[in-house]
Amino acid sequence: MVVRQIVQHALMSGQLTAETEFHLGQLFDLGTDLEDIEALTDLQQAVMMGQVKRQSMQMDSKTFSSDR
Repeated sequence: MVVRQIVQHALMSGQLTAETEFHLGQLFDLGTDLEDIEALTDLQQAVMMGQVKRQSMQMDSKTFSSDR
């Protein structure tokens, strides 16, 4: 249930922070159920479609472009 709530927040805000990604990873390390996997799949699709922006990817691209 916690994973679904986190995913819903990311979907509503359109943002996925690096801290949230880390927290989701910790939750999955503790164990998952089908509802968690479905929620993560929804989030992954939203990121791929550009509906949710990943903060960690924005930071990576800034670092990459400043290295040039």
